[in-house]
Amino acid sequence: MSSAEIVVTLIAHGSELSEQTKSGFRAFLNDLSDVELEQEKALSVRAYDFFLRTQKDVAVIKETMGSLGNGILDVIVQKNSEWRKKKGLVVFDMDSTLIYQEVIELIAAYAQVEDRVAEITERAMNNELDFKQSLQERVALLKGIKTATLYDEIKAKLRVTEGVPELTRGLQKTGCKLAVLSGGFTPFANHMKEVLGLDFARANVLATETDASTGEEVLSGYTLGDVVDGECKAATLIELAREHGVPIEATVMVGDGGNDLPAMGVAGFGIAWNAKPKVQAAAPSKLNTRSMQDAFYIFGYTDGEIQELLK
Repeated sequence: MSSAEIVVTLIAHGSELSEQTKSGFRAFLNDLSDVELEQEKALSVRAYDFFLRTQKDVAVIKETMGSLGNGILDVIVQKNSEWRKKKGLVVFDMDSTLIYQEVIELIAAYAQVEDRVAEITERAMNNELDFKQSLQERVALLKGIKTATLYDEIKAKLRVTEGVPELTRGLQKTGCKLAVLSGGFTPFANHMKEVLGLDFARANVLATETDASTGEEVLSGYTLGDVVDGECKAATLIELAREHGVPIEATVMVGDGGNDLPAMGVAGFGIAWNAKPKVQAAAPSKLNTRSMQDAFYIFGYTDGEIQELLK
C-alpha cells in the first residue's frame, strides 16, 4: 500500500496558537510510529498545518489524536488532496449553524411552549431522539398560532452567525455552489438563501388552516410533504453535486446536529459547528471557534488568501 499524505490542522480558539503548543504537538507527532512529519505551514497566528506521510489512514490518525485540544483548540485531520481547497459545493444546516437560534423555539414562544419544544430539540440534536418523531411532536405544539405577521416577525429576530457572511461570500468567489438544508421551515430557509445569496434552499413546510371562530390563518400542527431529516439532507447533497457536476470529494456538509451526520457521511468532508459532544465525536471534524470564517483554515487558506477573497 502506498503512503498517504495527511494534513493535521490546529486552530486556536483564542487569539494565538502558542509556540509551546506547536512544539508540543510536533513532539507528539515525532513519537508516533509509522508517521513522518514532512512539512509545516502557518495559515495564521491562530491556525497551523502539519503535513504527515504515513501508511495509516485518516480514521486511525484521527483516533490517535484522541482528545487533544482540551477545549482551547480544534484538531482537524484530513487527506491532503486537491479537493481540500477546491470546493464545488458546501451545504449548511440553518438553525444553530447559519443562525444562532432554533427557529421552532422562536415560534413556540408565541404559544408559551418554548421550554417543551427546546427540551425535545435538545434530545433530537444530540441524536437521542428520531428527528421525524421529534419534529412531529414539536410542530404539534404550535397548533393554533396565528400566521398573519408570524413569519416577518421571526425573520426580523434571526441573527446570522459570526463569520457566515464572509465565508459564504469568499466561497462564492471561488465558484463554489452553496445550499441550506434545514430541518426547520421553508420561509426562513428561503430568507437565509436570499440574505446570503445561496444557490439552493430546502426545508419543511408548515401546514396552515383557517380558524373557524376568527377566520384567521393559523398553524395546523403538522408539516406537509417529505420531512427534511438526515436521510433527506444526505440524498439532497448527492443530488445537488450531480446536478452541478461537482465531484463528491469536493463537497462539504456543515451542521451542529445529529440529523446532519448522514450528509457529512456522504459528503467529501464534514464540519460539526459548535455541536453537541456526541455529534462532534461522530463528525469528520469539529470547529468550536467564535467565527465560522475559520472554516477557511480547514480548507487550507492562509489569512492573506482569505483577505484576497473578501476584497
